Amino acid sequence: MLTWETLDLEGNKAVFKTRALLAPSLPCRLFSPQSFLSGTQNIDDHFPVYGNRSEWHMHGRKLITMDYDRSFLPRMTLFKAGTTEHMLQALNGNVMAETNQNISPLKRIWLQWHQKLGHPGFYLVQQLGLGGFLNKAALSLTRDMFQHPPFCAACQFGKQSRKPSGTIHIKCNTLASGLLKRGQLSPGDLMFMDQLESRTKGCPFTLSGREHQVDRFKGSTIFCGTASGLLHIEHQVMFTANETIQSKVSFERMSPDHGTNIRNYHSDNNGVFKASDFLNELHAQGQSIKFSTTRAHWQNGIAENAIKIAVTCACTMMIHYSLHWPDKYNESLWPMAISYAVHLYNNTPNRESGIAPIETFTGALSNYQALRNAHVWGSPVYVLEPRLTESGGKIPKWQPRSCRGQFMGTSPDHAETLSLVKNCRTLATSPHSFTLSSMNGLKQ
Repeated sequence: MLTWETLDLEGNKAVFKTRALLAPSLPCRLFSPQSFLSGTQNIDDHFPVYGNRSEWHMHGRKLITMDYDRSFLPRMTLFKAGTTEHMLQALNGNVMAETNQNISPLKRIWLQWHQKLGHPGFYLVQQLGLGGFLNKAALSLTRDMFQHPPFCAACQFGKQSRKPSGTIHIKCNTLASGLLKRGQLSPGDLMFMDQLESRTKGCPFTLSGREHQVDRFKGSTIFCGTASGLLHIEHQVMFTANETIQSKVSFERMSPDHGTNIRNYHSDNNGVFKASDFLNELHAQGQSIKFSTTRAHWQNGIAENAIKIAVTCACTMMIHYSLHWPDKYNESLWPMAISYAVHLYNNTPNRESGIAPIETFTGALSNYQALRNAHVWGSPVYVLEPRLTESGGKIPKWQPRSCRGQFMGTSPDHAETLSLVKNCRTLATSPHSFTLSSMNGLKQ
């Protein structure tokens, strides 16, 4: 006999008691509504099934609404008895709601921009606000506020690291500092590259919800410039030489558009970077490559640090998204999160120099519109009904004129005003302009 708990539509605890059979190999728990309803005493309890949702009706009221997952089965989050209030009710509500009196209006603005820009340091957000890179409201973020920055739960989950214990700290050799970048003063002089692997296969940007597992991303190749610090990432299905060459070609196709030509590369002394096809591609383009010494990954530390920056930012954004909208959370969306993290990093001015990597790479000043257009990744947005976008298109008078989606980042192939939006009903991803939503704690 099992006892499960969850929160109903009104935020109150709902308890389910039912008999169950133990099946340890199942990745989830299968809950039979027929079996549960057959043991209830209330004849009015029922479980209606609709085209886009299912509902629990108990004691004369609608208790829970459940959307369908990828297997077209209704999914409900259940917790063990006694744990629901601690795990779910703490997340109920929006920290930045106007009714929350525990945070001042200025700190609310501070925290909003912190979440929009991919959870950077609060001091950097304060610098950007005072520098006029953000909106007019951010100009009020005075320096004396930094002694008491707001609290971000997603950063506590996504940015914690193990504290060393009993280790000997060696001071940095100032003479060797920056040795990997020494002499590479022009954008394109040297690009560090490396590959990251994910055991969770990632959805492609042309997401339709019906892709085969073999067509999903298993990792990415990342490029990092020595002079500019610019990051560029290309996702790959396989780590073959041909796909890595295609990633390199895609990166170099973007570089001339910004007035930069790539001349040299640096990578680890293993993997596809030493394959004959990849070396022949470099030779055909008149480029050279240097390799790190075996087991000396620190010699490719710039690329390693670039992976850490992109993955940490993407992980924190996904955790923030899962905290506020757990019903739609999907780990396979990590390629879009990493690409948006790289986009934000390239357009964010450096804390010390005040220059963004994209400015150094292109040799042109930025208007920083990319920062002002930033949104919380995974937040709910509303897109006009497709039939209304057609010439002369109409819909019935009493039907909704928009559909709800999720913000998945910027579109790499369209104008900066268009963003990638995932349809919550069809799971398809496409570029759209949209209206922001303030629901589920993701107010923009």
